[in-house]
Amino acid sequence: MERSVNEKLIDWIKEKVATEYANDISIVLLYGSFLNGTAHSKSDIDCYFIPKTERAYQFANDFIICDIGYDIFPITWTRAADIANLQEALLPLIGDVKILYYSSEEDLHRFTQLQTILKSNLADKEKSYAAARQRVDNAYHIYRCTQNSAAPSVIHKNAGLIIMTLAEAVALYHHTYYHYGLKRQFSDLQKIPGIPEQIWKEYLHVICADNAEDRLSHCGRMLQTVCHHLNIQIPSASGRDPLLQAEPLQNIPRQVDYPALAAFYEEVCSTFNKIYVCCESGNAILAYLSAVCLQEDLDYIYNHLGARPYNLIEAFHFHDLDLLCNNARTIEKDLVDFIANGGVFLKKYDSFEAFALASATLPPEAFPEK
Repeated sequence: MERSVNEKLIDWIKEKVATEYANDISIVLLYGSFLNGTAHSKSDIDCYFIPKTERAYQFANDFIICDIGYDIFPITWTRAADIANLQEALLPLIGDVKILYYSSEEDLHRFTQLQTILKSNLADKEKSYAAARQRVDNAYHIYRCTQNSAAPSVIHKNAGLIIMTLAEAVALYHHTYYHYGLKRQFSDLQKIPGIPEQIWKEYLHVICADNAEDRLSHCGRMLQTVCHHLNIQIPSASGRDPLLQAEPLQNIPRQVDYPALAAFYEEVCSTFNKIYVCCESGNAILAYLSAVCLQEDLDYIYNHLGARPYNLIEAFHFHDLDLLCNNARTIEKDLVDFIANGGVFLKKYDSFEAFALASATLPPEAFPEK
């Protein structure tokens, strides 16, 4: 039976690191849908490594094989420790991984210690509560910023950020996290023992809302319900604070960074695919969450890399996912054409074998550090 591109790529990663970066990379880890059994036909593999030397960063790579985007990226030991200490929303990157390679027993022990620290922090009532409180503060800040925005696109996007952050706060308060990431956040939120139904119902209401005003209103209700459940006192969620402003899209001339845009697209090609699969399968919840994440990235490349402005999220309608799907395809094509018109070629291959040949013949600088 023919092995999949993902299976071939995993073997390529292990061999590449062992033969060319054995003294430069501490550990290589696999996580995500391919590992946890939630992959679909367009799923990539989620892989990161912890560098030991500066040369290790040459292994960082974005590319596309058979129209699936891949991203092999570095995380420092310091950032990995921050995740284990509940400072970021990436806990599966420590807690739910398969080790593909490690340079030494010392490196392996250092990582397994981080896994132990993560479990200990989750079990610690004070530390998990503090982390939950920080997530609530973050959600409240986004909510207040959003109240000061008249742009529906900002509200539609930020509402998703708010509910994802509040859901994470609830999980941490109950000494757990979402082992399957956003893919099962809503269903796993419902399964947390002892949480009020109103929390997950407001989460769903935000996604189902027909307009920006209702979406923001349900965000406020979810925020209040979560605070009550966690026994957190925060300022009233009503009114407007002139000191808080949502980041606008900067309508000023800027230089276009075409190589950075190409690397960006190679990475988020998998997010476009996720949206298409969700729309085709009728998974409106994950379609919305994925569109929110992609809109955040699209806003970033407009503000910082000189891309055109793209409004993806306003096309989301809970009962008509074709609108989102068609809009995403239009945006993806325009972005690819925009990059091509800038004279930059995507690292795109029709087969794993073509990718492996190119990676063996191109110099390291052809795969720039992220």
